[in-house]
Amino acid sequence: MAEDQKSIDGIIEKLALISDASSQLFPDGRIAMVFELNEPDFKKVQNNFRDVDRNHKQFKIDISGIEFIFLLDALLSDEKDKSE
Repeated sequence: MAEDQKSIDGIIEKLALISDASSQLFPDGRIAMVFELNEPDFKKVQNNFRDVDRNHKQFKIDISGIEFIFLLDALLSDEKDKSE
């Protein structure tokens, strides 16, 4: 069962720890975290989730009510180029 295996480098477990700590730190807040990642790191995180469209340069997951938003660093470069 692949679901029972630990994620690569414990990414999901580490995000869960961040989620728990954030909830304890700000119990009444709405929390969203944004990570701008280079392509290898983005793909490493993305590969931990089945229901993510691999063609997009961003995706969002929710762990215990905390939103984790992952952006491929090229996405922001592309947006900046369009505005110039």
